[in-house]
Amino acid sequence: MRKRGGNMTKLRRIPGNRRADFLILLALGLFPLCGSAFYTQLLTKYMVFVILAWSLDILWGYAGLMNLGHAVLFGIGGYTMALCLSSQQGIPDFMARGGVTEMPLWLQIIQNPAVAVLAGIFIPAILAWLLGVFLFRSRVGGVFFAVITLALAQIFNLFIQSQQKWTGGFNGIGGLSGLSVFGTPLDITQSYYFIFLIVIIVYVFCLALTHSRFGMILCGIRENETRLEFLGCDKDSFKAAAFALSGALAGLAGVLYAPVSGMIAPNDVGVEFSTAIVVWLAIGGRGNLTGAAVGALLINVLGNALSEQFGAFWQLLLGIVMILTVLFMPRGIVGTLMSASEGKKVHAHG
Repeated sequence: MRKRGGNMTKLRRIPGNRRADFLILLALGLFPLCGSAFYTQLLTKYMVFVILAWSLDILWGYAGLMNLGHAVLFGIGGYTMALCLSSQQGIPDFMARGGVTEMPLWLQIIQNPAVAVLAGIFIPAILAWLLGVFLFRSRVGGVFFAVITLALAQIFNLFIQSQQKWTGGFNGIGGLSGLSVFGTPLDITQSYYFIFLIVIIVYVFCLALTHSRFGMILCGIRENETRLEFLGCDKDSFKAAAFALSGALAGLAGVLYAPVSGMIAPNDVGVEFSTAIVVWLAIGGRGNLTGAAVGALLINVLGNALSEQFGAFWQLLLGIVMILTVLFMPRGIVGTLMSASEGKKVHAHG
């Protein structure tokens, strides 16, 4: 009896959101065993969105920096991988239609999938770090940081649309092959578990990061960066590093998204999609990995279900759900539940 009681005590010591994480991952791991092929493929894409949500949560949820152009970092990774996949048989069709007769050197470099993966992760990370160093050293933060990133999202979207010869323009890049490992194509279930494995790896990485000294400093920047600077911390370097890590994870999500969805288009890299990522965190709850995952999965699953049932009215219904959640749960679903749980514990001890 003591042993059982001791195990129950240890279980209670595990934070509620960590137990929720386990249940979410367990449900995702078992889904292909009972779900149809269509929904398995759909959920594969939504798991990529979970990685994307975590990438923004590091920057906004923990460091307090709202990036309204986060889809740009995602798009760089996505377009890099899409260009790689579309050039496997030679010059892509959209480039040939644009008059390109010889494959440029930069496309030859990323034609190798391994190089494309690395480029899709490190290019957005480096660009985010450089932008972060410039902005944070210039004392740009808060609303001004959000506005600048919003403008960058619009600029990047216009750039993608205008460079039709190289990016496919308004139509994007489609007809992409699915996931493959060492040249061996993966079927729907194999692709699902491949993405699921990456989700687990990224989750463990983010969990370790947010519980490390680095994560504690990011929380300190979010709560009171002036006090942190007074204590001798180089907050600007930490914010730039957080921006770079966020960019790397967003780039990884983009690299995975291109083969999983079979295409990438300007709608996936602009202001609208950047805002959608922010909404995921606002609904689920930012500043904890659970909220980011819940928001990404819930909004996308709910949006798909509403579109099937209510056709053209689904966006209106989803908007009402979002407004009600923000009004009555300002800390998001998970944040509100965590606060309520902590309040009950304090009341019980009191």
